[in-house]
Amino acid sequence: MFGKKAVIPQVEVPGTVIGKGITLEAAVLTGKESVRIDGVFLGDVKLDGSLILGETGSIEGTIKAKYIILAGLVRGNIECDGTLHVSSTARINGDIKTNSIIVDEGGQLNGRYQVGELPMISADKQPLIATSTSGDDKSYLDKSLEIVDKRDQDN
Repeated sequence: MFGKKAVIPQVEVPGTVIGKGITLEAAVLTGKESVRIDGVFLGDVKLDGSLILGETGSIEGTIKAKYIILAGLVRGNIECDGTLHVSSTARINGDIKTNSIIVDEGGQLNGRYQVGELPMISADKQPLIATSTSGDDKSYLDKSLEIVDKRDQDN
């Protein structure tokens, strides 16, 4: 769309899954692994790994992680060291600070956001600060969900 292809992050297979139907209330969820949340998490998330929030998942609290894929509801501020992917089913109410962002058509953002270091804009160069996808261009999101589903079937 902007003449530059989005960088697709390599999302690790989550070591921890908070399943659909589970509500977990904690002050802070921390760790070095990746986490997938399909239930309700009430508290802050601070991960060295990735966070995947499924369509049925919701988080009420601040989020900080290396890579973040959101398909559910977030009420709180988000800080992402790598790429933040907002899928078409995601609903975010909070401020965002990230190095890069992908927003699928239909994804809802309600808040302020900062992408990258916001360089000075000159007449000859316009910075690429956001990428939007539409249609079936969700291959790595689908693959990460398939990896988790396959792992669950193997156990």
